[in-house]
Amino acid sequence: MMRAFQPRLMARWGWGLVIFGLPWSHAAMSIGTAWVTVCALMTWGQKGFAFSPNPRIGTSPWLWLTLLLGWETASLAWSENVTWGLHQLSIQLSFFALAFAWLQVPLDDKGKPQTWVFQSAALAMIGVLAWGAWRIMDGGVLEGREWTPWTSHIRLSLLIAMGLVWGDQQPRFQRLVYLLLWVAFTAVTGSLTSALLMMFSLGWMVWNGTHGILRKRLATALFTGSLGLMVAAAQWLQIVPLPSPVDDLPTHTAWGNPYTHLPERILSEGGHRVHLFWCEQEWVTAWNQVSTTSLDAKDEHGFTNRDRLPRYLSSLGWPKDGKHILLLSPTDVKAIQSGATHHAPQTGLLLRMREFKREWEVWLAGGNPTGHALFQRLEHWKAGWHAWLDSPWLGHGVGDTPAAMEHAYARLESGLGEGHRHRAHMQHLTWGISTGFVGVFLWIAFWLVWLRASAPANKHALWGGLVLALSCGFEDTLETHAGAILAFLALFVCLRVSR
Repeated sequence: MMRAFQPRLMARWGWGLVIFGLPWSHAAMSIGTAWVTVCALMTWGQKGFAFSPNPRIGTSPWLWLTLLLGWETASLAWSENVTWGLHQLSIQLSFFALAFAWLQVPLDDKGKPQTWVFQSAALAMIGVLAWGAWRIMDGGVLEGREWTPWTSHIRLSLLIAMGLVWGDQQPRFQRLVYLLLWVAFTAVTGSLTSALLMMFSLGWMVWNGTHGILRKRLATALFTGSLGLMVAAAQWLQIVPLPSPVDDLPTHTAWGNPYTHLPERILSEGGHRVHLFWCEQEWVTAWNQVSTTSLDAKDEHGFTNRDRLPRYLSSLGWPKDGKHILLLSPTDVKAIQSGATHHAPQTGLLLRMREFKREWEVWLAGGNPTGHALFQRLEHWKAGWHAWLDSPWLGHGVGDTPAAMEHAYARLESGLGEGHRHRAHMQHLTWGISTGFVGVFLWIAFWLVWLRASAPANKHALWGGLVLALSCGFEDTLETHAGAILAFLALFVCLRVSR
């Protein structure tokens, strides 16, 4: 009976809350983190709070993590916004606390942590799909992130990617169901992150499951396949050509008014250039004959029917003139008034791919990337780099990172809207902004000793590290609670801590 009160046994409940609560509840993650931390302190106290580094179990990552977060804490001394700094430190403290707890009270059962991650991710996907199906059957419409209201699709995609690889010891049928759930999750959420991680995960598993001549053949196949995908992507993303030389384009509409052709504007919709066959002077007259809503009526996002009309007509391959506006059916008109910009509605991944192509064209044309998830990151990184160079050695301090970024955006005269001027969206760069070169050095040192501790033979640990490194390249992963928990799972649960 007394065994149930042993700290290491009690910690199992906390680890369960952390791993299974990650996709659903910040409260569960917080309670689980506090639980395992208390258990770890109790265990450490039973040892007399002794610290005995043992290179055999790879304590170096814990040491360098302590130095990194210690330096970040010290940066409060040159931060003006101490309140924000303490907020960020409280989030990253959960990362440190879990890493410390894993050193003291790890889950000892062989494969148990990886199995729990696999099961947690599977339950999360089932929950997302079931909840979304219920909402749709109830008459709702879900798009993108609306499918994942509890935590972001990016965090879930990272968890799912780790779960698939770490679940390689699970029964084959369970892994097949898991993969099918992931395909469905990716399709409905439209997450490009999820789609790319799925390809990387499958490639990692196949690569590590082959040897010798088979691996060489696989490498050739992967190289050929990757090259083919690159060619296909280049073809898909190429600028839509003009239907004919500019001099051969018609000059007037059926109503006798002149067309405007702007061949230098490369935006397209449905494979047709938007800024050709343009006669805006006919729009109001024609629109008022097919709709009782003003052409300039704004929706909740501030866009008007006038904004959407030329894109919708282009998707049909029609000129943007009065004659073709009158050809719009009541269904078409209603779709435009409801926010449609394309005559063929899409959802999920297909919609995201369509949006991505437009974002690509806007970026190529030098347009404003505001609201474009991938391309506005280029603006984040540019501003982040300038912010770091303003204080390269010690950084601005953990509390003043937002202010440093705002100053950089203003100095660069960034075109990003105020609501989209986020922080660097790259954890590797954010360390430089907040803690300077010293912090970046400690971050790199931590990764190097972690790689040594994980050892090349520990494929699960290496996969977790790769997933986190990719996440930190596109997100400020350690600036959210869920991100800090994921970072811990990725880096520590596959490290072998023996007693």
